[in-house]
Amino acid sequence: MTARTRTPDGSDTDAGQPEPSYERVDLERYVVLHDGPIGYVEAVAPVFVCYVGHPYPRAVEVAQVHDFHHAVRIVEIAATSAAPKITG
Repeated sequence: MTARTRTPDGSDTDAGQPEPSYERVDLERYVVLHDGPIGYVEAVAPVFVCYVGHPYPRAVEVAQVHDFHHAVRIVEIAATSAAPKITG
């Protein structure tokens, strides 16, 4: 897998939407950023596990998908949606 940091400047788009930014923070973990950390994507072959929340130990798993960029998008949507959040 090859990944590079992207920023929502409009240069990389998916159906007209800018790509969320992300950075590699561990061997197989990426932090998803939107005005600060909003969640994580972790590569656990053969899937990418999507987590919402920060810091990582308190993040909640929300999905598992086979495409890295789809995983990043899911984290952004889940973290910024208007749906009520489960707290505990």
